[in-house]
Amino acid sequence: MRLLLGGLLVAALAGCGGHAKTSAPAPHKAKPAIRVRLLADTHRPRVGKPWHYEVRVTDVAGKPVAATVHLQILFGGVPVGQVGRHRVANGVWSETIGKDGNAPFPARARGVRLVFEAVVTALGQTKRAHYWIRAR
Repeated sequence: MRLLLGGLLVAALAGCGGHAKTSAPAPHKAKPAIRVRLLADTHRPRVGKPWHYEVRVTDVAGKPVAATVHLQILFGGVPVGQVGRHRVANGVWSETIGKDGNAPFPARARGVRLVFEAVVTALGQTKRAHYWIRAR
């Protein structure tokens, strides 16, 4: 009896799904890609002196896009200094460290290899841009 029931079950399962229509998966709508560029005066800023940097956010066609920019300084991949969070409507954030109320690089940063990082969110994506620095 078990053999008969097992055979019927196998036969029933083998017939299942053979007549169903197959459809292609729904197309995935890709998000427009963003590009992030982090530029600065030099990789070797001077302790106590102004140092200018700029973050540019564009779509793949090169048009500026509104974005949120979070800037921080990393040591060994770990954040050690927050520079700021900014919303930009025109895709560009520009600032000078050591000028207009921004503290310059401190003496304890001299000779230490750091990474200046921009974490940018735009068009539903988040991308990071890095710029190494070693204060002198």
